[in-house]
Parts: sequence; structure tokens; C-alpha cells
Amino acid sequence: MRWLATFCLLAALALSGCTREPVVVASKDTVQDRILAEMMALTLEARGFAVERRIGLGDSADVFQALQVGRVDIYPEYSGTALAMLDAPPETDAEAVRAQLSAPFAALGLEFLAPFGFESRFVPVTRPSLAQRQQLASITDLAAVAGDLRLGVSRSFAERPRDGLSGFLARFGLDFRDVVVIPEERRESLYQQLVDERVDVMIGFSTDPQIADFGLVPLKVDRPYFPAYEAAPLTSMSALARNPTLPDALAPLNGVIDAPMLREMVRQVQVAGRTPRAVAAIVLARLGIVEGGAAMPPEIPLAIALDPQDLGSSPANRALEAVRRAMPGRAVALTPSPRPLEALAIGEVRMAIVPAAAHFRLTPDGAVRDEAVEAIGVVGRSVIYAIAGGDGPERLGGARIVATGPEGSPGHLIASVVAQYAEADIKLAPQSAGDAATIGAAIGSGAADTGLIIASRQRGDVVDLLAEQSDFRVLSASAWWQGTARLALPFLGEAVLRPESHPHLDRAVSVLSMQTVITGAAAPKATTLGRQGPISYDTRVQSLSDATVRAIDRALGIHPDVGASLRSAPALAARAPATPTAHNPRPDHALLTLGIFAYLAIAIWLLVRRRTDRV
Repeated sequence: MRWLATFCLLAALALSGCTREPVVVASKDTVQDRILAEMMALTLEARGFAVERRIGLGDSADVFQALQVGRVDIYPEYSGTALAMLDAPPETDAEAVRAQLSAPFAALGLEFLAPFGFESRFVPVTRPSLAQRQQLASITDLAAVAGDLRLGVSRSFAERPRDGLSGFLARFGLDFRDVVVIPEERRESLYQQLVDERVDVMIGFSTDPQIADFGLVPLKVDRPYFPAYEAAPLTSMSALARNPTLPDALAPLNGVIDAPMLREMVRQVQVAGRTPRAVAAIVLARLGIVEGGAAMPPEIPLAIALDPQDLGSSPANRALEAVRRAMPGRAVALTPSPRPLEALAIGEVRMAIVPAAAHFRLTPDGAVRDEAVEAIGVVGRSVIYAIAGGDGPERLGGARIVATGPEGSPGHLIASVVAQYAEADIKLAPQSAGDAATIGAAIGSGAADTGLIIASRQRGDVVDLLAEQSDFRVLSASAWWQGTARLALPFLGEAVLRPESHPHLDRAVSVLSMQTVITGAAAPKATTLGRQGPISYDTRVQSLSDATVRAIDRALGIHPDVGASLRSAPALAARAPATPTAHNPRPDHALLTLGIFAYLAIAIWLLVRRRTDRV
């Protein structure tokens, strides 16, 4: 057996001397390209290849040139980008693009391997409120209003010769008021600029998770312009000559990655804070492409509940962004819920985005603050739209029947207090939901002559209702917001809706509004001593830590303080300035210090006098 062991050792040494050069795997600088490159690298390593990573090398031109000169061997590329490099006309059929690329790329000594299974096309995106207000569904719809809008693009899109900015503007006849161009490494920040209304339209990727996360509206490309962007490994003939089994080694990735899978992988990097390599390893293990033992389960997102109609609104997106900044490494998601605070109370979510009225509950004595919840930060304002039909009253106090959201909803609470102190007898007609369509249907059918809708400014369902029902009117609050009702609802304040922001209005209308706040569970007060020490009988979800509340408050930036009528998180309370401490709190210490200075002064005087006498 000794000779067999010696033979094996010599064979191993011989093989080690013939080790192939490492395969250099590269990528562009985007998150999804980094993930794809890591998936290729890990798949190759699992099949015995030595791999050198040059991930995040630069933009398309940088990585393509590095492949041509032999600095890298393979990287993920998109067929539409390759077509643009050839300055070829756009083609929307993926198979046609592959066929069109085959010969010219072979002449360059390059070859596309089998595609991953998804496309990542450019897509114009806008805010839902803007899309509804301007009736934007396609790129062609932009032409009439582009002069009032700002477009945001990445530098790489701005510089693309065939399917980039200049061709896009010319193809669709667009002349935007301003075009904001940002570096490629900051491309994702365009989504925050869109949410913050610093740009009005942006060019994103169809696989970007922010489109769904922020409830944004992709505009239909109704004329052929953007070519098919099918993702696939691009390699060189020289790399294949050195590694003939490279296509077979990467074959397990053929057609296994679809767009939803890619969006989730990008979200895990951008939201959950995982590295591209960790995300790639988890997915490959689940697909059985590499051995990973028990793959990590998907992280349960920290959920924030909100009314389904508010998904995509500015307050919702501001809250989402602030919580993500305050809690890096956590997956944070918005969860539509018809009763956000109920979802919070039973532990389905950790926070909720609600109008201030939701912090109160109705009792026989009126509206009483709910001490089970606390406000964490202000993210906007909600408007009370009091809407009447053509033959309805001129003021809310003169209504006969008011349609509201279901009992327990903020709209029902406000209407109940108004009815309690109104001069006339007002009946309430609670509906199954408090959205504009439901309230509008109740008014239209005659089940109510007035309705209350609580919504963020310019919310799409309210705008649509007022645009479709030309005889509906927004009642002025100045005619009824007075007296006892005003005192009973201290969280309300006056606001003005103007025709400039609400095209359905023919004049400015005085309305009521209130703060929209991020809300969490309040810390329970009653505790008792159990076997394991102090415990609480309260089984509600635990309140957020002071550190987390302060982090969210900082992430929100400059914003109003939580209203005095709401219970705010203790961490938001203003801290009393520290009492100044006297420099010499004890008289004996002060006398001692004075004596030391006097001694030093006399000693210096004697020394100077002695030198003077010698002279």
C-alpha cells in the first residue's frame, strides 16, 4: 500500500503544477450586476475553478474594454446594451437581438453564453399622485406636460448613443423643464429624489425593487425604443480556449433567474444590508447549484401598516425611507391594512402610519386619547375632505346623513363628535371602507348627502372622485368649524386647498387637516413582580427602544414636533438643560486656590528683585 500512497502523492503534485489560471469574473458597479457576478463566481468555484473577482469594475464601457484586452474573462451583460454598443437600431424581441449580436461579437472574439432567464429593461417611473393628476399612463402622455416636469437619469443612460437620453427625448418629442444627471454609483438615489419631489420622472430598471416598495407608477413604452435587455454571461474566445468547460460549468444558471427573484435579491442587499456574495450564496444553495447546508431563511421584514390607499403617498414613502435609514441591516416593508392600529395591537406589524385622529377612541364622553399607542415622528398631514352632492348641504353641520369609514375609523370618530355638538340632528352612515370610491358611492346612491374622507393631499382616489363627479363639492370648514366641536377635537387645524394643487376646485377652500404620524406601541405602565422578576401583564407588542426612536427622528430630518394632544414617545421629550456647576463649589477650596496664586506672585516678585539688586 505504500507504493499506492506514493503514487497518489506524486499525481497530486503533478496536477497541482498544471493548475489552470484563475477565471477573472468581473461586473459593472450596479447591485444587480454584482449579485450576478457573485453567482457566476460561486458556481465556478463549486465546480473546481479558481476564481479571481474584479466586481464593481466600472460602467459598461469600462468592463467591456477590460474583456476585449484580456484583463477579465467573463461578466454579466445585457443584450440591449450590446446592441447599443454596435450603434444598431433597437429591437424588442430577445431572440432576434441574440441572433443580431452573434456575428459581430464573434468577429470581436467575444461570445454570449446562455441567458440567466430575465430581462432588465429601462422604464420611466413617476409618482402615483402625479400620474393620476396629469393622467399619465405612457411615455407619449408626457409630451403635453414635460415642460413643467423634471427628469432624473444616471450618467450612463445620459451617455448611451442609441438608447440613451438624447434618443429618448427625440423619439418621444419630450422637452423637460430640467434634466438631473447623477453618477452611476448613486443611481438608486434617484428614487428618493422622486419621492421627495425633487424630480418628477426618472429612468429606472424594470427589476428595481424600489418601484414596488415606494408604490411608484411605471409608464408604458408605447413606441418601440428600448431594445430587449436580456442578461447573460459575456466571455471571450481566449477565455474559452483556456477553459473549454466554462459554458458547462455555468450551465446550472441557464434560465433559472426570473425578474421577481432578481428584485428580491437586490432588495436583500439594499434593504437588509447583506453583501452581494451572501445573497448569491443563499439563492444558489436554495436552487441546489452549490452546497450550502441549511440556507438562511428569508428575513422577516419589519412591517409598517398603513391604509391601502396611502401606499405610494409622500408621507408613506418618507416614513419608509426614515425607518430604513434608522435601522440599517433590517428588512423594512410597508404593509397595507384596512385597520393599521389593530394590526399593530396584535403584533402583525411593528409600526403604523396613521392620521392623528387614529390616536383617539370614541367614548360616551367624546374623543379620548388612546394611551396604548405613541407617536414616533411626523411625516406629513392628512386632509379632511367633507364632500357633498349637488343637492347636498352648504356646510357639514347642516347635513342629514354623513357617510364615514367603518366604526372605529378616524373618519367615523370625527363625524361622531361633530354630530354630537351640531345644532341639527345628524345621522351617521358607516361604510365598509373610508376610501373615496366607497364614500362617493354612498352619496351618489342617496344613502348619504355628505361624506367624510381622510386622505393625504392630492391622493389619487379623492382626485379621481372629484374629477369624475362634477356635481360633488368640497365643503368649506370655515362655516362649521367652531364652538364645542373645535375644542373636542384639539388635534385638528385649518388648512387651505387651492386650485393650483387641486384642479377640480374653482376657488380656494378652507378645510381641516391633522398630522400624519409614525405610530408605535406605547410602553405598558402597570407591572408586577413575577417569578422571573418584574413583568407586565400587558401582552401587546413591545414599544420601540429609545435609541431606535431617536434614530428615526434624526432620519426624518427637519419636521414638526408631535402635536401636544398626542402621546409622543418618551425619547422625543425635550431634555432639560443641565444645571451649571460652580467652578468653586466650596469656599475653603476657593481660599486655598487664592493662597496658592498669592504665594506664586510673591515668589516671582522676590526673584525679579534679587536679580535687579545684583545689577
